[in-house]
Amino acid sequence: MSPQRLNVKPSLKVQTDTLIDGGHVLGWREWIGLPDLDVPLIKAKVDTGARTSSLHALNPTQVERDGRDFVAFTLPHYRGDGHGRIQCLAPLVERREIRSSNGKAEKRFVVSTHIVVGHHKLKVEVSLANRSIMGFPMLLGRTAMKAGRFLVLPSKSYLAGNPEQS
Repeated sequence: MSPQRLNVKPSLKVQTDTLIDGGHVLGWREWIGLPDLDVPLIKAKVDTGARTSSLHALNPTQVERDGRDFVAFTLPHYRGDGHGRIQCLAPLVERREIRSSNGKAEKRFVVSTHIVVGHHKLKVEVSLANRSIMGFPMLLGRTAMKAGRFLVLPSKSYLAGNPEQS
């Protein structure tokens, strides 16, 4: 008679594979959708060191609509075919001092919008910044990852697949 193992914890590989299959593991870069901004696909760097997510936006301007504060801005080259600019309007959360990777602090507009990562749709805060010299137009920060309960495998890319369009 062979001894039976009771309450055996699955191996780390089995646990990780289960999380990947469930779409809860991200690579160091992922495809993100921004449905509120009419952006089906944008490349994002996953950055556990950044608190707030960031988006490359041109000419952000605070505007008022129906007594509420919004930010109007332009997203360059995200129409899906890589050409044309998109004019966006998103609810203003606040203007917040954010320290960039070079250590400089600047006051940025922070807006509220939905993101889609794989099959997960999350409401997140995104700061608007000039990311033209950065390799990725979007940075996915840890607050957004926490909201989606994601883990990051820094040796992998695009684990979540394309964002699901709803």
